[in-house]
Amino acid sequence: MDVDSIVTVSPLGSEMYDQKRGNIRIGHTMRSYYWFDKFYNLIELFDAQGNLAQIYINVASPPYPGEGGLCFKDYELDVFKYPSSPAKLLDEDEFAEAVVTYKYTKEFQERMYSVANEALELANCWSAKPAPEFGGEYVK
Repeated sequence: MDVDSIVTVSPLGSEMYDQKRGNIRIGHTMRSYYWFDKFYNLIELFDAQGNLAQIYINVASPPYPGEGGLCFKDYELDVFKYPSSPAKLLDEDEFAEAVVTYKYTKEFQERMYSVANEALELANCWSAKPAPEFGGEYVK
């Protein structure tokens, strides 16, 4: 953790809580970056051999402390990137539904698409560090 961000690591098989799906067991080792001044967070997903499998960016609120851990408000738009291909914007249909459900203003919608474009650029330029190790080996 530094002044502007916090980084978390989760071994393969860890549980995490998703508001829509409840507790889920993760299928990758993850390193997540949360910036206190950004409307996105970035997750590096590593396979059992420690290779970068994908980068996933949630367009979301900056993190805040919540009951049981670190929380953020997900704004539906996501960026997904495999190491060998360019980043893609996902879930525009979910964002369109949220616009109606949560009555997102036009200004907010424009801001979130601007954030999504910044996240696309970040994903395409991101250089992942080596996979986190747990106990001297990658968690399998």
